[in-house]
Amino acid sequence: MIFRSSWLGRLLAAWLALVASAAGAKPLTLDRLLSLEELGQSALSPGGRWVVIETQRPYDQAPSFDFETAAASLGRLMVAELAGDGAAKPLFEAEANAGYLAGPFSPDGRRMVVFRWRDHCWDAGVVELGGGSVRWLGLPIEQALYGRSLQWVSNEVFVAIALPAGEAPLHLKLGWQNQARTRELWSRQAAGAAPSVIVTSAGPSRGADRRSDRRLVRFDLSTGQITTLAEGGFFDIELSPSRRYLAALGEAEPMGLQADQPVRMGAPTRRRAVSIVDLQTGAVREPCSNCTALIQPMAWSPTGDRLLVYQHQVGAPEADGGLVVIEAADGRRSPLAQAPRPEIGYGGEGFATVQADWLGAAPIVLARREGAVRSDWYALGAAGAINLTAALPGPPGAVAIGQDQRLLVLVEGRVWRVGMGGKAVPTGVAGATWFRPSAFGAGARPSSAPPKGERLLLRSQTGLADLSGNRWEPPAGAVVLDRTGAGLLVEERKVEGERRVMVARGGAPVRELVRLNQDVARLDRGQIRAIETMTPSGIHQKSWLYLPPGWREGDRPPLIVVPYPGSAPQKIPSRFRVSAQNLTPSAPYLAAQGYAVLAPALPRDPTLGEPASGLADQILAVVDEVVARGLVDPDRLALWGHSFGGYAGLAVATQSDRFKAVIAQAGPGNYLSRWGAVQPYFVTAPEDGAPNPLYMGYGETGQGALLGPPWRQAERYVRNSPLLQADKINTPLLLIYGDQDQVPLAEGQAMLNALYRQDKDATLLTLMGEGHVPTSPANIRAIYALVLPWLAARLSRPAEAAASEPSLPSQ
Repeated sequence: MIFRSSWLGRLLAAWLALVASAAGAKPLTLDRLLSLEELGQSALSPGGRWVVIETQRPYDQAPSFDFETAAASLGRLMVAELAGDGAAKPLFEAEANAGYLAGPFSPDGRRMVVFRWRDHCWDAGVVELGGGSVRWLGLPIEQALYGRSLQWVSNEVFVAIALPAGEAPLHLKLGWQNQARTRELWSRQAAGAAPSVIVTSAGPSRGADRRSDRRLVRFDLSTGQITTLAEGGFFDIELSPSRRYLAALGEAEPMGLQADQPVRMGAPTRRRAVSIVDLQTGAVREPCSNCTALIQPMAWSPTGDRLLVYQHQVGAPEADGGLVVIEAADGRRSPLAQAPRPEIGYGGEGFATVQADWLGAAPIVLARREGAVRSDWYALGAAGAINLTAALPGPPGAVAIGQDQRLLVLVEGRVWRVGMGGKAVPTGVAGATWFRPSAFGAGARPSSAPPKGERLLLRSQTGLADLSGNRWEPPAGAVVLDRTGAGLLVEERKVEGERRVMVARGGAPVRELVRLNQDVARLDRGQIRAIETMTPSGIHQKSWLYLPPGWREGDRPPLIVVPYPGSAPQKIPSRFRVSAQNLTPSAPYLAAQGYAVLAPALPRDPTLGEPASGLADQILAVVDEVVARGLVDPDRLALWGHSFGGYAGLAVATQSDRFKAVIAQAGPGNYLSRWGAVQPYFVTAPEDGAPNPLYMGYGETGQGALLGPPWRQAERYVRNSPLLQADKINTPLLLIYGDQDQVPLAEGQAMLNALYRQDKDATLLTLMGEGHVPTSPANIRAIYALVLPWLAARLSRPAEAAASEPSLPSQ
């Protein structure tokens, strides 16, 4: 089927009755949802004179919608002087067809790097904060995702990872490059003069060539000179405290996966090489040519030019490696004590990291001795490993490093001060976690490293606290971004969509710098309720219910469940927020159509290797609690899941007939085929990392967590693949898939065919040009124009069914 706007009147008629009860109110409309503005990061300049704020213009005003994420296309930069008054102003005059993002400030706070995305071209510039003049450099610079991609050496000089001319960071290319390259390849095939063949290899056929498409560069603003320091596959840099040496982490030669272990999503496909550049002499050293490094740590000693990293031999498991100190002056490596073993964490994306840093001149690491019941922080030196936190009354939590080079450790919400000998003293200060001021240009590594210095602050339940017991409380509902002398820089992101950035100074009136989507506060948004339940094992859980505008006691609206296995938010879930980042499904918009929407708590144990097991029972236990409270109609239940939630929808349909309708959007249905899938982007861009372990890792250790490849876990893959249980599906299915999605369109096509084979009710919406999350406003409108009447027909009471059934062509 090809959707055309002329269908709107006929399709929307089926659900007009459903929203008639709210006709007197002003609920959220799709037009308003698609025209929301958004807030990015905000940060103070060094010295605290300026506040720079990233905003995004109305979503539907993007120059084009061939993006994976909207920030670069829609970005606008605002600036305010803290000593002034009034609202923030544009940092510089923006071009209508361009979007902008903020980069790092210069050390003196007078300038900052900015980025521009225009007509698929990525560029960096430097702006004067006081005057707004911008100097565009014609230099595409990598974005800081893992660590850093740009650092200032002085107020006039910065070093950075430069991309080839005309290139852009990977995530900016995901929304459009494959389509452009595919059109070109199709043209070649049609003309017959040039080949349209793409070669992707594995094993020895991949060759041994190092990646060399990126440069480390030094840019001097006073002369305009760009100096190339090194070439390689760089993706992270860190400048030494002396500012003489630059450490860089980059992808080098191809490297195989560990064949005898389950694969993780973030497993490297190339050796991660550590390089050290001498910015005075230009010398470049790679201390170990057969070692590969973890992405964290990459930490310089505060007392000398010594770098701490974790390395292991190529071909060996990560656990066989260890911490190494590298002398920057000559590249000499000094492996540190291998006992106790550093604790290797993998996070949600499967990237191996070790928590390690410096306490004065001594490396420290979070590690666990063999047989120990907990991990502790150890100092590593010539005399061996010293357990610093053994005397603490509980397992060490988040740590910071004080100016006196003592370790500050959170234990059950209280701060302890620990010396190099392991003596632990309670400070009497309480906090939830260490505070990190908002900063531009800092990725995951620097953002997760222990805070350091004299200005250490803690987040408390109500605001900020320092180690002397002083407290600062922001306005109710606001989150602190930084301190501003006697005040606070704060932001407010309300559930209903309003966004604000403010300066709060004690008892003085709040100064509002930016306010977005102010009108949405006047809409009838309905009610959000927490639903407390208890599992059979006695564990308390909190789920969330969104009741429609105009709801009153005694009303029994139809219910749409929006599941996501593994989630159990203690606060209102992001899916319930009015935001242009939550468009399909949007719980607030579905509520505005007269539906109640439920986000059930779905904690799961991935170590069991059974992602589908018991999902329907787990979801229906929460549904039954909502029904028992008389809040929804038990006979009009639907489910709309996206991504892993889409998988949950398909799995639930094989386990229960309680739902009258299930919408599965971008959800894997066959783990056998999903395991070997290739994201369409990488088909035409193998140079960016194909083949890669991303989807193998998703199935083996990620959300799928099937504990190994299909040839070792065949039965597990079969019983957890809804497609291979499709004979058990009786619920009408609506399937939504994009042809550019990393969850292949073939997943939806296979499920449609399985149900067609059985003459069961199923519809597939194919979104051409769309990825994992639909971005085109026209496609989003089409989704709702098709979904809403489809739902209304299947959730109608028997007497209404014949009148509300929409007519959908089969193809």
